[in-house]
Amino acid sequence: MKKIFSRRPLAVDPAHMILLHQEAIEQLELMYTAVEASEHASDGMRDTLITMAENHWEGYLDTLHMICMHDDNLAAITKKYSFKMRDNEQADTERQFLGSRLLLLALLLGLIRRHRRFTYYYGLRANPMGDYIKESIATEREHIAMMISMVQNMF
Repeated sequence: MKKIFSRRPLAVDPAHMILLHQEAIEQLELMYTAVEASEHASDGMRDTLITMAENHWEGYLDTLHMICMHDDNLAAITKKYSFKMRDNEQADTERQFLGSRLLLLALLLGLIRRHRRFTYYYGLRANPMGDYIKESIATEREHIAMMISMVQNMF
């Protein structure tokens, strides 16, 4: 008789998760720079910078997808907020930020800080504060999903 295998969660490789969160930080910082520069640019240059920012946002979402493949809890929380990926129809139309650029910059900084916290958490091993860290990570996952949803609604 064959044994039916159940899906068991894989052990998370902290070094790989740190790398993924660092890539997320990099994409968000590049987007932040493009959005900030677009505030001081003329029309043509502003459009180019906004396109660059959107490309970095897409890169961030790709990285987030890879993080979610390893972090089932974050995947479940992002589904809870059910933000949708940008559809191809929008790519042909003129895109611009809806809402305040200052708010967008603040949300990007918040996402960057939260991903930095994850790199810190994954760097801790055998820490006596294990229970606190587990609770804090759960809260950070929730906050990341909320902030991503807010940024998605601004495009």
